[in-house]
Amino acid sequence: MGCAKEAKPPLNEKLYDMLSSLDVQTQEAKILSKSMILFSSQLKKDYKLVTPPLYHNFLVNIGVKKRGLCWHFAYDMLAHAKKLELKSFDYYIGGANINDYWEEHNSLIATCKRCKFSEGVVLDPWRNSGDLYFSYVKNDKNYSWSQRGGLR
Repeated sequence: MGCAKEAKPPLNEKLYDMLSSLDVQTQEAKILSKSMILFSSQLKKDYKLVTPPLYHNFLVNIGVKKRGLCWHFAYDMLAHAKKLELKSFDYYIGGANINDYWEEHNSLIATCKRCKFSEGVVLDPWRNSGDLYFSYVKNDKNYSWSQRGGLR
């Protein structure tokens, strides 16, 4: 077996693989994966995030911070994704634990054009305080997602 560890692909390659599996143009999957990771990091700086995320929420809710709730991330990520004008992707806002004050969560969901919400990829920068979390909607171990509203 040896002492060398198997090299893990960089985070954006994992996201690229996940997005390109959605039956989209491979170049667009590459653009979206790189852009979402970079923009997530930019939002972390813009929001001046503190950890953990729930503490940051507290600071927003008492007026110390202006932005950084999960829905801020979701809609800012959506606006950024739409500016890319990618033709093979559709976007949704996903919600989990709707109407539960402590557990409700929202995130951007990317799907292939005309694909079901449930077949999409969660793009969630809030969960890890600005470090982009991503998974298939159906494979997210922490949240059970439902579609909030229609296609964005």
